[in-house]
Amino acid sequence: MQMTQRDLKRVNIYASRSTDGGYIGKKTVPKLLGFVYAQVFPDTDKLVSERNGKTVNSGATLILRRGAGVCCGDLAGIYGEEPDSRVLEVSRYPGHTTVRTERL
Repeated sequence: MQMTQRDLKRVNIYASRSTDGGYIGKKTVPKLLGFVYAQVFPDTDKLVSERNGKTVNSGATLILRRGAGVCCGDLAGIYGEEPDSRVLEVSRYPGHTTVRTERL
């Protein structure tokens, strides 16, 4: 799959690390791993009924180059510098990698 330079967007990739919370327990802190260039296709918002009521699920699909080191559970900063999405699924193909995310 040939990607053109004008369609690519810089996406920061973070790993969630747990650190001491100070008093009791641990808190998760995102650690910047690096960045990738991707084509971003936003998904449509879906209204889903859950146990605690109706919620809106949204996310995006990213098309990356083949060797991008993105894993499930990583965090992504698609719409800004801070992490705002979680990687749910990574599909590797011979010419590219497809990543599906959900909005935090």
